[in-house]
Amino acid sequence: MTDNGERTLEQVYRSAVRGLYARLRSNYDFIYRKLGDDGIKLIADMSREYGLSVAERARNRLDNNDLDSVARYLLRIFETVGRGKQDFTRLIKVGDTRIVIKASECPLRFDKPEMCLAHTAMEKTVVEELNPKLTYRIGKSIPAGDAYCEHIIEIRSPEEDS
Repeated sequence: MTDNGERTLEQVYRSAVRGLYARLRSNYDFIYRKLGDDGIKLIADMSREYGLSVAERARNRLDNNDLDSVARYLLRIFETVGRGKQDFTRLIKVGDTRIVIKASECPLRFDKPEMCLAHTAMEKTVVEELNPKLTYRIGKSIPAGDAYCEHIIEIRSPEEDS
């Protein structure tokens, strides 16, 4: 708080993001309670559809859609969510074919790995729409009991293309 009791723009932003994520998580939980596994599919479909709109906007912003550019675009999305948190995300380049974005916490506080996978259908869609030669997957996962999450962006192997 500032001396006059008003919140800074940063405090307002962080509060708004936390509130939006809490509402989104509440919506997901409601859908899952009402529809079970069909609810997970619905959440994945919603996330995929949103990912298509994000990818369309990103095409106009990216000069290049190579592995590094797409991974950095995704990192920017994650950093927006974790704004103000020290070491919330870290980009780790693993050779010439893989980049891992390590996240120290789950902003939606998922406790079901399948809910995480449904939600991250957006990220998968963004990566694979921006460059069909790339693929996205989750490695380590906080909802699965790991200490952190790994968002892996990599060049597809030839076997995946066939």
